[in-house]
Amino acid sequence: MLRNLSLPIAAFFLLAGVLPAQDAWPAFSTGLPDPNAIARGPGFYVAIWKLVMLLALVWIWVKSASWVGSDTEEMGDAIGMPGRIWNPIIVFTPLVGFLLAITVPIFFVGWAVMLLTYLGPFIAYVTMRNGKVTSEQKVFTPEHLKNWFGSLGKSQPKQRETKQAWQAGPQVELVPLGPLQNENQQALIEARQNPAFIAVKYLLADAITQRAERVMLEYTQDAVAVRYQIDGVWHNVTPKVHEKQPLDRPMGDAMLLALKRIAHLKLQERRAKQEGKLRLEYEGSKYDTTLTTQGTQTGERVVVQMVIITKTQRSLEDLGMRDKQKETLAGIMGPGQHGLVVFAALPGDGLSATWQAALRGTDRLMRDFVSIEEIKKREPEVENVDVDKYDASKGETPEGVVAKQILRQPEVMCIPECNSSEALTALTNWVQAESKLIIISVRAKDSADTIVRLLSMKVPADSLSNTLRGVVYTRLIRRLCETCKQAVQPTAELLQRLGIPAGRVQALYQEKQPLQPGEQRKRGEPEICPHCRGLGYKGRIAIFEIAVIDDKLKQAMLKAPNAETLKKFSRAAGNRTLQEEGVLLIAQGITSIAELQRVLKQ
Repeated sequence: MLRNLSLPIAAFFLLAGVLPAQDAWPAFSTGLPDPNAIARGPGFYVAIWKLVMLLALVWIWVKSASWVGSDTEEMGDAIGMPGRIWNPIIVFTPLVGFLLAITVPIFFVGWAVMLLTYLGPFIAYVTMRNGKVTSEQKVFTPEHLKNWFGSLGKSQPKQRETKQAWQAGPQVELVPLGPLQNENQQALIEARQNPAFIAVKYLLADAITQRAERVMLEYTQDAVAVRYQIDGVWHNVTPKVHEKQPLDRPMGDAMLLALKRIAHLKLQERRAKQEGKLRLEYEGSKYDTTLTTQGTQTGERVVVQMVIITKTQRSLEDLGMRDKQKETLAGIMGPGQHGLVVFAALPGDGLSATWQAALRGTDRLMRDFVSIEEIKKREPEVENVDVDKYDASKGETPEGVVAKQILRQPEVMCIPECNSSEALTALTNWVQAESKLIIISVRAKDSADTIVRLLSMKVPADSLSNTLRGVVYTRLIRRLCETCKQAVQPTAELLQRLGIPAGRVQALYQEKQPLQPGEQRKRGEPEICPHCRGLGYKGRIAIFEIAVIDDKLKQAMLKAPNAETLKKFSRAAGNRTLQEEGVLLIAQGITSIAELQRVLKQ
């Protein structure tokens, strides 16, 4: 409201200052000069250049007030700078300066006072605002000004462009990835003709803005429930799919048809499982996107998985592996080592990232590496690791490729997600005969469960125990938001239960807690943290459990191959558990006790 009234208010005060001043001027007389009168001639007696300077400053002030009004309306409450506080400051403080400017006898003094009363609040607002938003949202920075000036010359032609209906909404690009370009083009044209295409763009843009890696649509008889998976945790959301229009079942059905068309799936098939690929582009980033649909008892479940395409190669240290753990890993799969090393994790817990980082950390330039992969489940390529592919849909098997590679005699053979007992048996026999290194990955709940799973694959226990050098298990755990995490004073009993020596840490941390009844927010504190958007966590780090196999563990594999016994012998061998590694992150303030408990329950 104040923003809309700022121009009329400014005009009123300008006229209110000029007109009374005119009435106060001495009257013009054509008679004999009065010795006490001021000599004047005909005219309005206004210095045009002074008026222009004053009006220019008023115009800048009005435009600034208008921008602040729009900005506070968009994000003011979220960053703790509400418009009800800042709009009056930006509008009325310069008004005081304006009154001084038209009353102070010396023009430049008055004009300078108005300039200061305008710049002071405005610079304060911009500085405080930029300190609370992300880099891309900051204004009046060198990068922002460069982009703004660069767009001035392009703005006019863009206004003349006639946009198609499908170009409305957020600038999300959806690209079909079928083998034939003409079919891709036809699919995209048909999807864009769907009235719900814009709603799809709104949904995906919102999901990416919220840092979601997956979007789930649950179709029931008369509704569509939406959930985002953010940092591995599912959250119920109510997205706006077209400005103020909510997502209902008819809109959800139309959106699904558009997505299926782009992913080259059967439009009317709502029972059998379907999976298709597409590429998503938004705000300068590209995402490998997988659309999976599956019929359910209540309707249909749709999952959209988005993986950002990046050239950044993350090391084990980047993922969270400590230096001592890297030394342990080098001792079982570094230069000159042989035997079987197994990487394991639950689905969605960073197994692929750990696999790639571990291979990049090996001596690939000194030894001959070969990876055996199913053609539809490829891992991202690692330099100096040759890939031998097989196609399961054509009846090809990994053991057939293993037999061929054994004849070739590479020094290191890798099989991601190895599920073939025949291939693993052949590899363990080869390792015993040739002293080679085998690296595989499987899905399991922890390192002990990994060993039990290998034994359940009917690999001879003596062959497995003789070749297994170690298990590298990983879990992903959420990081506390550095902006809003809260310190708590631990009791001596709690520290004892966690195994943290007394006096080692002064405080532990937890996610931001809701305000208690009657409790007030701190001054300037936003209602919702702008960095984590109120989740309390932002990003994830890996916990690594490395089990080095000693002689006692090998004996346990032969005599009592159950998870509890294996855990006991692994702990006796000096191998640290997931819980111990997680407690270390708690002591460092990286994560919380509640988050570690959640992860360990999986």
